[in-house]
Amino acid sequence: MSFRNKQLRAISAAAGCLLLMQTAAALPVSAADGIIFSDGFENGDCGWEGRGGASVAADSTAPYAGSGALAVTGRSDSWNGAQKDISSYVTAGSTYSISVCARYESGSGVELMLSLCYKDASGETQYDHIAQQTTMSGFYVQLANDSYTVPAGATDLLLYVETKSGSSPLYIDEAICAEAGTAIDGPGPVSFTLGDVNYDGVINGTDLSLAKQIMLSGKSMKATLKAADVNCSREVEMADIVWYVKFLLGQEKEYPEAVTPAVTPYDYQPLVYHDFDSEYLKDASQKGQVIEEHYSINGGSNTCYVYLPYGYDESQKYNIFYLMHGGGENEKTLFFQSDTMIQNIADHMIQNGELDPTIIVTPTWNKSSADTFWSEFREKLVPYIETKYSTYAESGSPDDLVASRYHRAYGGFSMGSISTWGVLMHCLDICAYYMPLSGEYKVNNLSYAQQAQMVGQAIDDSGLGQHEYFIMAATGTNDMAQPQMTPMINELRKLPQLIEGSNLSECNFNYMLVQGKEHWWGHVRHYIYDMLPYFFHEGY
Repeated sequence: MSFRNKQLRAISAAAGCLLLMQTAAALPVSAADGIIFSDGFENGDCGWEGRGGASVAADSTAPYAGSGALAVTGRSDSWNGAQKDISSYVTAGSTYSISVCARYESGSGVELMLSLCYKDASGETQYDHIAQQTTMSGFYVQLANDSYTVPAGATDLLLYVETKSGSSPLYIDEAICAEAGTAIDGPGPVSFTLGDVNYDGVINGTDLSLAKQIMLSGKSMKATLKAADVNCSREVEMADIVWYVKFLLGQEKEYPEAVTPAVTPYDYQPLVYHDFDSEYLKDASQKGQVIEEHYSINGGSNTCYVYLPYGYDESQKYNIFYLMHGGGENEKTLFFQSDTMIQNIADHMIQNGELDPTIIVTPTWNKSSADTFWSEFREKLVPYIETKYSTYAESGSPDDLVASRYHRAYGGFSMGSISTWGVLMHCLDICAYYMPLSGEYKVNNLSYAQQAQMVGQAIDDSGLGQHEYFIMAATGTNDMAQPQMTPMINELRKLPQLIEGSNLSECNFNYMLVQGKEHWWGHVRHYIYDMLPYFFHEGY
């Protein structure tokens, strides 16, 4: 029996009431538990206010418990949220149990935080994090600390809920402060079970109803669409609905066999360099957005920028392209420099149907090195980004990153090209597409032939077949990196692992050498324009 059917057997006794939302404990605490305040938002905002540009209002749309919650809208930054002045409830230097249930409305792997803003003895504003948890959109998570000590000497105490990043609307409910050590119940972790669309631990009529809604509307958040697609065809269709009916009637006890979706072969055209129109550097009428992100690395954090295409929809899955800057540059270069403006180019390409809506991430190797960035890429950057944004990775686990490798690409210019070869050498298992631009694989004291042999050895070690990895490289004849890149490419051409051509259904390697172009983003961005549409069409 397959794992997915063992999982179904374990919950096949599921039945019961039709629950349309995450459920809560009947009573989080009682008066005997030493409550200092308990805000359930049944009859108003309970003294909570908007923080930053946000607005708050009692709302009955999505409560965790009871009939009300606090809706937090109009957020323009991650620190915008809901706040309450608790100066009259708690004493500086004393310890309390504090809990708030919070729900984020768009995104996956979102980190919600319960924080305190206060003034210290010198009058300086300070911030302290009380609790934080990661959750999926549409599900409440408990932010709780049963022994939080208010900093000594603190005044003007503002308790608030924020997110580590992002600005989607929030809901908060059951905001409770009690004596230290008080156990306050809240929503437990949400786990995935195929067929359990509302993630309440059972498969019942509610899941059938929600699956029908997804099929008819074509819209849902990524997590619910994944759960409703019981035959794993990448869409919710009548076959899924029929299975639900049979399962609920007791006529079916196993999941259906997984369906391999039919894919129309991509019509590859011969790759020929051409400049994009100058209009591509101007704002498109359908503009995506660029978001600053911060992720943890050993001993600190690093910054990257994320381009989300126009109409980004959490219910859809997106291919993702990681694009690295060159020497003397940083993570801002690709989006905020006049000779790049990659976001405008992507906007026009997507708007004109030249490129499927794609997420583009611009990281930096400046806190490691170009040739060692691959470690940060696979261990830190990719899991962080692809659990937060809606890519083909179902999670940041190694298995899910491997399973989604055909929807992930990496490229870079100059030193970024060196980082591209490094990622190829060490990350073939999680990334199928590579775009090295104006830079060779550089290993000290090795000849070009030896460098090429190392690439070939990495491919062999990966165990991948010839049609499971793809390299599209480019530079200009007047590019200062060309005298080093072309000899290495010529050695790569000798490898049996590489088949040169622009039809990636038959080949896996291409080198575009453009007459007269120099080592400059103003030229290189045209290579990206020409080659990026060739990615992401294989391996479905």
